[in-house]
Amino acid sequence: MIDPSIHPTHRFRLAAYALAGTACLTTAASAQEAMYTAAATMPSPGTGVVRPQVNYFRYGTNPLNPDEESTDVAEAMTTVAWGLDRGLALFVDVPVVFERENTTTGDDDWNEGVDDIDAMLKWRFYQHDSGGIDTVRAALLGGAKVASGDSDDFSSGSVNPHLGAVLTVVNGRHGFNQDVSYTWNTGGTRETNLGGDGPSDALSFNSAYVYRVWPEQFTSESNGAWYITAEINNLYETNGDFESRWAPGLMYEGRRVSFEVMAQFPLYNDLDERPELDLALGIGLRVSF
Repeated sequence: MIDPSIHPTHRFRLAAYALAGTACLTTAASAQEAMYTAAATMPSPGTGVVRPQVNYFRYGTNPLNPDEESTDVAEAMTTVAWGLDRGLALFVDVPVVFERENTTTGDDDWNEGVDDIDAMLKWRFYQHDSGGIDTVRAALLGGAKVASGDSDDFSSGSVNPHLGAVLTVVNGRHGFNQDVSYTWNTGGTRETNLGGDGPSDALSFNSAYVYRVWPEQFTSESNGAWYITAEINNLYETNGDFESRWAPGLMYEGRRVSFEVMAQFPLYNDLDERPELDLALGIGLRVSF
């Protein structure tokens, strides 16, 4: 509480600093989401986030087609999130994909199109804020990937529901996210599957560690923060294929605009029906409105 004996002008300045600090701390606690792992955070009711990303993926030889020596994929992903109610938000992912299949014969195959569109609700059912930016939050994730109407190279021509959950813990400069999601694939083909998009169901489980490198402490004058991230991304398909990747990254999170850059590398794989990932790179922005 501000001392009433303080001059009104000084009281106004102190109140403004307190509000600015609160806004910064709220932003810090509600963000800390790495690129490939979900977080139990979401925009407030009546606010939104636009998150454009550009990702590049290089895959190795397709075991179903040995003539397919490697595959390069460039993806422009746009995510729009909107706060519907306290603890409830809608997320929509729209991926535009450019793909080149490099063959042993030299006859490369180029394709471009819109992949399945993902619509998802995130419901935060638990939140415990222990002070400052420290918090523990848990949310349920439910939605479906729906056919974009593009060619079979990208659109599954089906509706593929998915259900999952995510836990987020923030303790001082440290953040941790753990998600798990199961997708019932009702379409897709083995030949075009690069991970989770074939006819087999898919279970993904991802872990992310986030560390704030600057500032050491938030103050009323803090406008943003820099973080380093480390992720382990896992995908199991009911045909028996399993793949694990590790992903380092760097993020800047401001009050309105955030920036992220990440990479993915193979950690472990046991794949019989799709190519393994050799390398992935990603860069993105997040704009709050």
